[in-house]
Amino acid sequence: MAGLHLIKTYSSDSDEDKYDEEKEDDDKIVNKLALPASILSLKGDTCHEEVIDNPSDHDGRIRSFKHERGNWATLVYIDYTISDCLRTWMKSVLNELPIQGDIISSLHISLSRTLVLKFHWIESFVEGLKLLCRGFHQFVVQLTDVKVYCNEERTRTFLGIYCQDEDGTLKRLTEAIDCLLAEYQLPSFYKDISYHISFFWCLGDKQIYLKKILPSLTCSLNKFLAENMEDTYVHVKEIQCKIGNKCYSFELK
Repeated sequence: MAGLHLIKTYSSDSDEDKYDEEKEDDDKIVNKLALPASILSLKGDTCHEEVIDNPSDHDGRIRSFKHERGNWATLVYIDYTISDCLRTWMKSVLNELPIQGDIISSLHISLSRTLVLKFHWIESFVEGLKLLCRGFHQFVVQLTDVKVYCNEERTRTFLGIYCQDEDGTLKRLTEAIDCLLAEYQLPSFYKDISYHISFFWCLGDKQIYLKKILPSLTCSLNKFLAENMEDTYVHVKEIQCKIGNKCYSFELK
């Protein structure tokens, strides 16, 4: 249309007047159809802006995978409600440690790695996990000794209380969860599984320092458990799954 208007400029005065009127009408249409600047540039739209992780916002912790829109951090685990007495024992451990760190407030036994779940997988994954849990009976886990753990990136070190069950339900449950994860091409749990409740963490790989005091910590824990038998066993009645900020619970039969 712009090219045709340029040709009309070589016509009569009446044609020029007609051109001016048409141009004015075209400008009005263009103004009405113009997209908002926020859509054109996506500037300020938090749904489209890249999320840059700042370790200083998380006590120096570093994400193990990049945050991307549509990806949800996911973990399958057993929630553990700690007693006041055991919490007191954990805090007393701080005085024996050769390094600085913090006691973990929310405790659990992991049954999967921290996974990246696509948004459109969530509904079917949750349903699959729900059906899976219906096939397992409630069971009991025993707390035994203290061990040291380090994440794959060697950015954090943990102290944890090792857990075991007598009939192998933990292993069978983990294997079933791994089969479900395979359907979504997600990584299975670690090969050398050490079920545990992490209660202390610190930055960096500090295993060499903490391993030296594991015998004394285990001795202290065993003494505590002998005097507080009710804290020795964990009765597992349900399995939890956290996807993003949403938590799901699945009862065992």
